[in-house]
Amino acid sequence: MNIHTFVISQAFAVLTLVSLHVSGAEVDFPQCPKTLPIQQVIQIDAENAWKIVNSSYSHHLQYIGISYGEYLPENGGMEIPVTKKHPKYTIAHYDTSPSTSGEHNLWAVCSYMNSAAVLIQKLPENVVRCEVKYMNDATVPDRVTIKCFDTARKTK
Repeated sequence: MNIHTFVISQAFAVLTLVSLHVSGAEVDFPQCPKTLPIQQVIQIDAENAWKIVNSSYSHHLQYIGISYGEYLPENGGMEIPVTKKHPKYTIAHYDTSPSTSGEHNLWAVCSYMNSAAVLIQKLPENVVRCEVKYMNDATVPDRVTIKCFDTARKTK
């Protein structure tokens, strides 16, 4: 089980869900690429008749998270979302209020299936809430999407 699967499963198991009402203006920023062409480097000598063959497989987007501060895998630092399940999808809600230092240092973190590759991008200063939508059907091209807003969630 990788860290992303663990974080999502723990969020499902631990957090109590409430009815939520979405409002506020959506903040525009670039989306994570849906696939990532990755070239891997093999760190061994081709001994004993083994040949090294590079493939051109693309790795599909698996997970989008939010990190306070520039995400570094060795530091962890991923926020745990409040999740809400629907029959066809799950939405992970991130309330991204600035830290007590007053700095707005929030990053989107894009992880890819069967890869150690991670893309990160700083979120715009006016972002206070993000929602990541995971479609249950893994064959959907836009299986994982993120929207961020300039206002906090409202509960009913």
